[in-house]
Amino acid sequence: MTQQHNENHQYKYQESYKDNYDSNNPPDTFKSSNADKELEQFLQKRDTNSDKFDSQEANSFIQRVLRNNRILAIGVGGAGSNAINNIMMRGGIVGATTVAINTDARHLLSVKATKKLLIGRELTNGTGAGNDPNIGRAAAEENEDDIRDLVRGNDLVFIACGLGKGTGTGGAPFVAKIAQEEGCLVVSVCILPFASEGKAKMETASQGLEELNEHSNTIIVVSNEMLLMYDPELPLWDAFKIADDVLINAVIGLTELVVLPARVNVDFADTKKILRRSGPAVIGVGNGKGEKRAIQAITDALSNPLIDVDISTSTGALVNIKANRNIAMTEVDAITTMITDQIHPKAEFVWGCNIDETMPDDEVSVTVVIAEVRSPYLFKSEEMTIDALWAE
Repeated sequence: MTQQHNENHQYKYQESYKDNYDSNNPPDTFKSSNADKELEQFLQKRDTNSDKFDSQEANSFIQRVLRNNRILAIGVGGAGSNAINNIMMRGGIVGATTVAINTDARHLLSVKATKKLLIGRELTNGTGAGNDPNIGRAAAEENEDDIRDLVRGNDLVFIACGLGKGTGTGGAPFVAKIAQEEGCLVVSVCILPFASEGKAKMETASQGLEELNEHSNTIIVVSNEMLLMYDPELPLWDAFKIADDVLINAVIGLTELVVLPARVNVDFADTKKILRRSGPAVIGVGNGKGEKRAIQAITDALSNPLIDVDISTSTGALVNIKANRNIAMTEVDAITTMITDQIHPKAEFVWGCNIDETMPDDEVSVTVVIAEVRSPYLFKSEEMTIDALWAE
């Protein structure tokens, strides 16, 4: 078969050559015009072929990859949507898309977000969930396809909510469940009510917290009661903004880890490994200035009065340092040592450093993520050793 094909091909070539061959004027292979024409065809054909090692081609591919590494910050319910609104009022977050989800149409209309979703139109007619988590969940279930379309294709999804009422308590765990089913890494940030709001509301919040934790890779719990201990005289809206800072720091911190290039890089694979099943966590951002900027920054990042946790049980930690080119090795060592001295000796630890020439020479910023911490609001049904956790 192959021999016959070659013979036919050779015959056709010979016939074509005879038809175009002029014995009186044989073709001049080296004639300038013929050579130029052939060279132009060769160059045109060569240039149309993609060179995978070409810098421009590589950068174009990398940009496409980065555009596909999408991050969502979703606020569910009134408290969650308010947190998203505060993020937008502060200029938004580079690299993350903000989303507000609610059953209350009037409240949703007042919120600033990149995307919005009114859930439970048929069930609630846009009037809210009436402090009933069952209605909040049913409203989210009514819009399951919309929620799926919203989260599909994203790598990292933050979910913010208040617990103890209707939409956040019932709807947020369902949104988290759908996000996990779509392959997203889910980091939830929730706020518990004041003790003075009553035992019934606290029990509702606890039930919602258990369900949200079940469908989240990582969860950060903020207690409003801690606000009273932090500063009893603090104006109400200022106190709520401090609670929102926990979410904002978490979103900014993890987004920068994934999106921003660094001299010593922490990539999304590192983040996913640390947070894949970490339960309660701490995500903090700290800043330092002056001679002791490094110690000041890491202390600031680890010291959040609203988060009551014990980090000695941590199975993993990430830290990203951002500073000018003048940061010293001793400063990096001081920052990393302060973390590793406090977490479990066998914990996974990853650090990165981002050189930012726009930062003042005397300043440094630190983002720290500490996973699988012990929280008084969440208890494991069974104790697992750190070796068992990493073996999974």
